[in-house]
Amino acid sequence: MTTTTLVLLGLAAVVVILGLIIKGRVHPFLALMIAAAALALAAGIPLPEVVPTLTTGMGNTLGSVALIVTLGAMLGRIIEVSGGADVLARWLLDKFGEKRAPFALGATGFIFGIPVFVDVGLIVLIPIVFGVARRLGGNMLAYALPIVIAMLTVHVIVPPHPGIVGGSELLGADIGLVLLLSFIPAIPMWLFGHWLAMRLARTAHVEISQDDVLQSVGGTGRTGVVQTKAPSTGLVLAMIALPLVLIMLQTTSALVLPEDNGIRTVLSMVGASPMALLIGVITASVLLGYRRGWGREETEHVINSALPPVAAVILITGAGGMFGYVLRETGVSEAVAEVLGGTGLPVIVLAYIMAALIRAAQGSATVAILTTAPLIAPLAAAQSLSPVQMAMLALSIGVGSMALSHVNDSLFWVWSRYFRVPVGTALRTYSVLCTATSLVGFLVVSVLWLVLS
Repeated sequence: MTTTTLVLLGLAAVVVILGLIIKGRVHPFLALMIAAAALALAAGIPLPEVVPTLTTGMGNTLGSVALIVTLGAMLGRIIEVSGGADVLARWLLDKFGEKRAPFALGATGFIFGIPVFVDVGLIVLIPIVFGVARRLGGNMLAYALPIVIAMLTVHVIVPPHPGIVGGSELLGADIGLVLLLSFIPAIPMWLFGHWLAMRLARTAHVEISQDDVLQSVGGTGRTGVVQTKAPSTGLVLAMIALPLVLIMLQTTSALVLPEDNGIRTVLSMVGASPMALLIGVITASVLLGYRRGWGREETEHVINSALPPVAAVILITGAGGMFGYVLRETGVSEAVAEVLGGTGLPVIVLAYIMAALIRAAQGSATVAILTTAPLIAPLAAAQSLSPVQMAMLALSIGVGSMALSHVNDSLFWVWSRYFRVPVGTALRTYSVLCTATSLVGFLVVSVLWLVLS
């Protein structure tokens, strides 16, 4: 097929995905799988090879991504049920004081959001936000905006979150390097987001509800875990930091130590993302669970309760890998890369724009990353980018997936409904905040690109 035909097929496949999700209300997993199968047939893959092609693409992606996402969810659930989120919030509120309560809530969201999915994490923290808001009074937006932007920031660019992990896998970027670099844009994004959130809160007012109907989803009541004394703040922070430090040490050792170095050899295993998270889960189970009164059955309940919420995420991630594999096998990726390369725009700019537009069209940051990555990957490969540049390219896609969030975004509704923010107000505050913070992230990543390239 000609380049033009292949590009049109690729565009048609993306349109099918968006149409099925937006108009047909089809689950993203099914939409990605249907589009992948249709593209395989339209591009001329023989009928007997269509299903093997789909399963190969799914398996290649899930081989590493499923482990990281599942273990990350387990770690987050243990920390959540043990009371770690409440401990973090109270400690930060004590440190910063009531006048800086919004900043303390944002810091809680940033830290707690690293191992916890943004939708689940926000719902878990909602009772804490309401408790602080009721005690201090004022405008609910001053408490609700800082925490959501902090959690969304780490969700789109910090592993082990599924979008950035899956996108990095599809690009061929090193997960450890992505993690190591991700905090460079994440911290300025969070600080800028907090600053802008407080200013946007002055443009609209949402009353603070005094009822007690909002309760945390999940929690100890739904796991059968006996209430115990809350863990220390240091222990909670250590449990979050342990796998991240191991992954960073593995990446750093690979950059600075020779291949035959013993320390590098050990870290290559314990610092690999799945193993680092497994060590984190086991350590948290012991220190936050067994040593604080959880029995084997209770601990199993907690870990099992982490699995249902991630099942759909894992399937979507795998389907994204399936779609990306079909794009590569049919030659569509190479054709799209050839056309994009002809625009003259830097690949990092193209990655950001594409991710932002796909996010605006269908609403999910994870789907935006997983759809963009395989389209950009051949262009990146043709330019022989360094490992650092590949990691920054993954981050550019991640921050792009944060932009242009509106009414087709599930988090938009979770946030606005729980905090009782009118739709018009949410569009003027939440949507503006997400897009502006995304642009700041892209600016930081672009500077990094120029400095480190």
